[in-house]
Amino acid sequence: MTIGIIGAGISGTSAALRLAKQGHAVEIFQRESEVGGLIATFDLAGTRTEHFYHFLCAGDVSYFELCRELGLADRVRFTKPRTGFYYQGRCFPFTSVVDLVRFSPLTLAQRIRFGLFALEAQRRSEWAQLDELTAKPWLIDRLGRRAYEVIWEPLLTLKFGDFHDKISAAWVWHRIHRVIRSKGRMGYLEGGTGFLLDALTRALDALDVVIRPGTPVARILADGGRVCGLRLQDGSEHACDRVISTVPLTILADLLPPGWDEYAERLRTIQYIGVACLSFKLKRRATPYFWLNVHDDRVPFNGIIEYTHLNPMAGEHIVYVPYYVPTTHPLYTMTDETLVDRTWRGIRLIAPELKDTDLIASHVARTPFAQAICPTHFLQRVPAQRTPLPGLSLLDSVLLYPEDRTQSGSILKAYECARDIASDA
Repeated sequence: MTIGIIGAGISGTSAALRLAKQGHAVEIFQRESEVGGLIATFDLAGTRTEHFYHFLCAGDVSYFELCRELGLADRVRFTKPRTGFYYQGRCFPFTSVVDLVRFSPLTLAQRIRFGLFALEAQRRSEWAQLDELTAKPWLIDRLGRRAYEVIWEPLLTLKFGDFHDKISAAWVWHRIHRVIRSKGRMGYLEGGTGFLLDALTRALDALDVVIRPGTPVARILADGGRVCGLRLQDGSEHACDRVISTVPLTILADLLPPGWDEYAERLRTIQYIGVACLSFKLKRRATPYFWLNVHDDRVPFNGIIEYTHLNPMAGEHIVYVPYYVPTTHPLYTMTDETLVDRTWRGIRLIAPELKDTDLIASHVARTPFAQAICPTHFLQRVPAQRTPLPGLSLLDSVLLYPEDRTQSGSILKAYECARDIASDA
């Protein structure tokens, strides 16, 4: 079969690899001028850096499978980085049970309750009932209001911004479940996602997969009620037997052929939140922690991810600060210079030993579709991978629910999609 894939991120390229190995002719169309999507990289003052931070957990088996397939298995590294919590001007370790016991912003009873809740989430496997519950009241019921306001409210705000009090309990459960089952071990690929992308594109090239960057798709074509090709923005058309869309569902809705308005409206009901993610290259570390949750009225953000505490880079120090906000929010639309200045002042408030001379370079990456907003009863709204339009399949992070967007989850869905198409062939 001839297969057209819209989007050259980790989902599209992973699906292309499997399909090409099965003997199908695959062509990938990418709007942006570079391959990678959310795992693309850039040069930050001489350091190849990811636009958006990533980490691995012990259960990310599909990622490991792809690495083995590409000959990169020996480059996967795991460590136990430290986590901290900056609360109202004071920094607390927040990695171990002992750290939790010593976390003085909560009473001893609240700390014990928090620990028991984490154990419960680790052991739980059934989650469909949690899809019916909003995370905020569920967490308050399980932990108490004080623990929710001190710990979970800033964590949910970090990921969902103004939508933090609308998220389903199922999403929160899986976030806890994934991290705790990793037992404090977090991983990375030596060389970063750029190394993965390089190996993946080389493998695709060897299989004669054509990748067309800077080539946006304008319309999915159908004939006789079935997909028959793609029309590009330049007006040219490419015939294909199957199409896989990896773009956000609201974008896909605008690409559907005439007559699919009802399905398009269903896709448009899925809302996304954007992110403005800042990366800083420093001369020295900002904190001792890989992940520092922040709850301080004076600081304009809710977390710092000091990536080089996870993935050491020859003495370099790379720090991320994300703002998950709607694309209409001032934090998303303000100039890079203003946002960098605002964030750098917040970092220096947390790490006063840093000087302006310690800042080597900074960068702002934005994407309007960083994360699907997952309210209650979201499971009913998640579309099937095989769409009602014959010949069209979906790959989107929404399909991972209740799992958060992860590279491994995206790869797993890509493999499932490739198997589904192979079964038709």
